[in-house]
Amino acid sequence: MAPPTAMPNQEPSQFTDSRVTSRDYFWAMCRDKVTLAAFVFLALLVAFTVGAEFLAPHQPTGLNLRDRMLPPGSTGSSGAYHFLGTDELGRDLFSRLIYGARISISVGLLGAFVSCVVGVVTGLTAGYFGGLYEDVIMRLVDGMLSLPSLLVALFVLFVLGGGYTNLILVFCVLHWMVFCRLSRGLALDARSSTYVQAAKAFGAPSGRIIFRHILPNVMAPIIVLLTLEIAILILSEASLSFLGFGVQPPDPSWGLMIADGREHIRSAWWLATFPGLAIFLTALSLNLVANWVRAVTDPVQRWRWFS
Repeated sequence: MAPPTAMPNQEPSQFTDSRVTSRDYFWAMCRDKVTLAAFVFLALLVAFTVGAEFLAPHQPTGLNLRDRMLPPGSTGSSGAYHFLGTDELGRDLFSRLIYGARISISVGLLGAFVSCVVGVVTGLTAGYFGGLYEDVIMRLVDGMLSLPSLLVALFVLFVLGGGYTNLILVFCVLHWMVFCRLSRGLALDARSSTYVQAAKAFGAPSGRIIFRHILPNVMAPIIVLLTLEIAILILSEASLSFLGFGVQPPDPSWGLMIADGREHIRSAWWLATFPGLAIFLTALSLNLVANWVRAVTDPVQRWRWFS
């Protein structure tokens, strides 16, 4: 749905950010049905992830070989109902999908957040101070960005071994550069602005200028990039787990569930279909929300949403 247009007597130049409240953002999202659906899906996914112990009908690692490969909507030998069926070891697929969401989403969130903190701090300081420090940081960023991140991740995980903690460490090392490059460019543009020059004239220390004046004014594009990086890391975790270098059995992971289900794709299509659909919908929803955040924070376009 297209964003609402301005009133006939409302010009873009007359729009002021001071009028926008959190309620305005909420109603702007409600008017965009596609973004609202994506946000609701993500909210439900987070709710299922947080309350997995209470919402999952079965234990994700509970084995029952008498109920192997039950199709969706089946009732097991013990009378238990399996909404999405069972896998090759008789484990409930819906319960594993919920617990797998906890692992996949937490890896994406933690990896993206730590990468964001490291990259933003490094990029803002490099762009603000400049000089040799900026040259060293940016040459390091250029060198690391030239490496194929997935192949580097495979090599590092092959040496260190897979697992939840190693996944997050690898993602932090390989993804902080994108935040650094963006933040450095924003800092270069902001350090010559009027409010930064005024803060310098009043004798404000550099740390206060960077984190109290520059950072709040450049947060919008950083939040958009953070949202996109969460989706990228969820896909990366699924890829690495699928290849056997990510989360290890018996812990459930969406990528690991797809890897287990590929051998039975003809006889038990649901084993790989439902975790693949979960990955697709999560990545799509994150991208839709990121696109909406970019639109409502763009100084050129945002007046259309709040006029």
